[in-house]
Amino acid sequence: MTPTELNKSLTILLNDLLVDTGFARKRIGQLKRKENECQQFFTFYFSRERFSNCYSLTSSLVFSFPEVDRLTIQFLGKEYDKRLVTGAEPFYRVVPDSPVWKYKYSLDETLYPLAEMVAKDFCAYALPFYEKYNSLNKLEDYFDRLLRGEIKMEFRIVNTDKQGKGSGCCIAAVLCILEKWDELRLFLEELKETDWLLDENRERINEYIPIL
Repeated sequence: MTPTELNKSLTILLNDLLVDTGFARKRIGQLKRKENECQQFFTFYFSRERFSNCYSLTSSLVFSFPEVDRLTIQFLGKEYDKRLVTGAEPFYRVVPDSPVWKYKYSLDETLYPLAEMVAKDFCAYALPFYEKYNSLNKLEDYFDRLLRGEIKMEFRIVNTDKQGKGSGCCIAAVLCILEKWDELRLFLEELKETDWLLDENRERINEYIPIL
């Protein structure tokens, strides 16, 4: 089988195994559901290991708040693309003590046991991950605790500039949408001269803040 054929087969299997979670096939290699204003995606694909009949499964937990993404891109000075997402994290990193190579498949085996293992881990660890960020208020609380140093970064903020800078634009976008203007001004003041926000980002954000 080719990686494309495996991707298709696993998509069908996971669509059935995860039906009770609300996740359903969006396309080959991707399941999706929507909670509140949050769009959640489980993306995956097989890649063949060289000189063998073994394949490795790479997968990610992804979520998007389209309104946040649009405003984040505006603050970054980039052009909006509806395919953009807010945050992403490799699936294996949310599974305790999970090595990168846990999800492997050999052509000598049937695919169903691997699908069952992925589905079991998904329900145990991916669903709680999505639950933590399925509303703007939860996302804002996460950012607040992150900036206070109470927790470490739990996912990658996707929308940044080419050097990976300006991730604070996402935080600013969340505060703008929630209309937490005082918190936003404090955020802008506290993060001066850091990679979280560049001067050009700060200027665009300040232009967006209403005069109260």
